[in-house]
Amino acid sequence: MPTHHEVERAYAVGPTDLLPDLGGLEGVATVTEPATATLVATYLDTADLDFVRAGVTLRRRVGGSDEGWHLKVPAGDGRDEVRRALGSSVAVPQALARTVLGWTRGRPLVPVAVIETVRTTTYLLDLDGVVLAEVADDVVVGTPTGGTAVAWREVEVELVAAPPALLDDADVLLARSGIHPSTEQRKIGTVLAEQLAALAPAPEPSADGPAGLVLHARLLALAAELRARDCDVRRGVDDGVHQLRVACRRLRGALATYRPLVDRAVADPLRDELGWLARTLGDGRDAEVIRDRLRDGVAQLPRAQVVGPVRRRIDRTYAERLRVADRHAQQVLDSPRYRRLLDRLTAVVDQPPWTPKADKRATKVLPRRVERDWERVRDALDVARALEGTAAHDEALHDVRKAAKRLRYACETLEPAWGAEAKRLRKAAQEVTRVLGDRQDSAVARGELRRIAREATGAGESAFSYGVLHAREEAVSTARETELDDVWEALADPALREWLS
Repeated sequence: MPTHHEVERAYAVGPTDLLPDLGGLEGVATVTEPATATLVATYLDTADLDFVRAGVTLRRRVGGSDEGWHLKVPAGDGRDEVRRALGSSVAVPQALARTVLGWTRGRPLVPVAVIETVRTTTYLLDLDGVVLAEVADDVVVGTPTGGTAVAWREVEVELVAAPPALLDDADVLLARSGIHPSTEQRKIGTVLAEQLAALAPAPEPSADGPAGLVLHARLLALAAELRARDCDVRRGVDDGVHQLRVACRRLRGALATYRPLVDRAVADPLRDELGWLARTLGDGRDAEVIRDRLRDGVAQLPRAQVVGPVRRRIDRTYAERLRVADRHAQQVLDSPRYRRLLDRLTAVVDQPPWTPKADKRATKVLPRRVERDWERVRDALDVARALEGTAAHDEALHDVRKAAKRLRYACETLEPAWGAEAKRLRKAAQEVTRVLGDRQDSAVARGELRRIAREATGAGESAFSYGVLHAREEAVSTARETELDDVWEALADPALREWLS
């Protein structure tokens, strides 16, 4: 889906304030003559304002050079904007409606505000006439549905070809005239400020407060992450499937580690469905990881060791597999089972079915759950060491990795309340998962290299380069086994766990 990445900053400006000459910004040679247009945008959302709360914007805009349907979602240092033609219908285009299903779950979208903007636009150009940034001086009137209009003026500076440093330079230049970044960076956030303020505030976890409050904050954050990654997968964003699976694993980990706080009759079926989603999306992610690993391996080989069409064969090997996996991922997200999962997740995180333990003081309940997860890593590693040299060793190390991930996620849940103590233990667990993850990927890559080498030989190509890559992967696996002792020693340090007792 074609996407425009938007990085901009809005500044609060009084009705009669004069802007300084932005031609004084570094790299700007020319400021174009201003052009004025009137833009009228209808903003749509769910009745619960799920879009605005998630930082998402969906609008139908009339007027200006980019009139049409605009969907904006948070991405990296800014927002990704997906556009569709205006058309004659006021109904949301099907492609956009599908893209936001993670938030809507099929619920109707309704107009929540109309914002009319009289926009005066200038462009900042460099010496070659390249547009560095667009500057919009906006006089705005926003009216929430059924509410009272609010009016204000703001200036937006949106990067085009300029680096992010231009926005920091603009902060300094505008501040000299008493102009500073707006507290609310989105127009719709300003218009709906009263409605947003009436919503239940996000929980503020504390080690001295109820244990349930700490877990609730984590569940809300992870559910929001899953919905955002759902949108990424639907838009075809690189790494979207991987990040969606990570959100699933983190949710499952939180519900597993802290299971005494939540009614298991409700939480366990949700964990099962999250496990199903992560597994069923796994093929595409696994293929992507190995393809990239083999590509990197070829890139690191001396030119004399790349014999034959090695890169082309690797790309061809995985291209169709990735296409099939992407189609499958889209089908999964459109399935009734996934829709039911979203509904179940929303019900659990909005109103968790707490047990009496959730009301107990967090320090009395939660650290012990993390200690148990640390013990799971220790016990799994003991089993793996006992099986060294057997066929079951690899699977046992995979169990160590899974246990270390669960410990890592358990610490992440407590970081907002425990801070550096939880962070140090989390980072030590993360090192174990890194080492074992690289070892596992190396083992999978070796199997793939053997298969590709057979295909290359059958096609009359040299298998030499695949053998070299295989040998390198064997060396990686050996190195990671040795490194495991070091990272476990760090994780086993009693000083990292003093806060758990």
